Amino acid sequence: MPKTLYDTFGVRKILRPINKNLKNDGLSLTLKKIVNQVSRGFTINIPKNTEKVLKNDSVLLICNHPAQADVLLLLSAIPSRKKTFLIVMSGILSILPAINKYLIPVYISHRFNERSQPDWKMELLKKFHFTPEYSQEIAHKKNIKSITLATQKINEGSLVGIFPAGGSENGRDFLPGVGHIIKNLKYPEKTKIVMAHVSGTSTWDFLRILPFFSKLLPKFKIEFSQVLDASDFVGDDGRVIALNLQNTYDQWSLPFYPLPRFQYAALYLRSFLLFLLFRG
Repeated sequence: MPKTLYDTFGVRKILRPINKNLKNDGLSLTLKKIVNQVSRGFTINIPKNTEKVLKNDSVLLICNHPAQADVLLLLSAIPSRKKTFLIVMSGILSILPAINKYLIPVYISHRFNERSQPDWKMELLKKFHFTPEYSQEIAHKKNIKSITLATQKINEGSLVGIFPAGGSENGRDFLPGVGHIIKNLKYPEKTKIVMAHVSGTSTWDFLRILPFFSKLLPKFKIEFSQVLDASDFVGDDGRVIALNLQNTYDQWSLPFYPLPRFQYAALYLRSFLLFLLFRG
């Protein structure tokens, strides 16, 4: 039987109670409790209309992906509903068996293998958790099936979350899969698009399980956009749709990215000079 992180000695003492809670309490409540336990705070900014749509409508939810913990944050931040699915890399399947029914896998390990500098987190995960790997051609065929399934779920009234830049070289460029989902929607006029932006996550989030480090690492925060209509993005070319979505996302999310230090210094200096100029 292939090895899994869920059955790994030591780790299973952490994962098995979580898996039990997922069965009993559901997705959002269980994950939100975990986030609150391992962070100094979790801020969720969500417009009331957006919250209503996330809970009831056919939704494609688009989120940035700076670190692995984003999956946990996004699922814990959305309103609880039964028809919730998330497109994720196949490597995390069966880490928590009870969460598998919410996941739609995509096969992108070949993208990581082609990089000059391997992702050490992925390499470490492989040592404890079996993940089948496929050639680029076979992975492409499997991904087409997964994208088709995601579209089907939205057509049936579900919420489907996706990290469209996950697996891209720079972590910012949207891969075309998100465009193909919209292209193939049966009811684009009834489908909504919501954007989310996560901040506060990092490569070192696994250290949050240690009480001391959980107090030192940044607070989590997630912002949600106003509701967009999928019909505004439909077209005949999935890549073009993905590019238009990325442009819209980049414009919306720009205020959430931290300024470089020199820009912070300039703002502080300007404030100080204005104070000197106008005091008295």
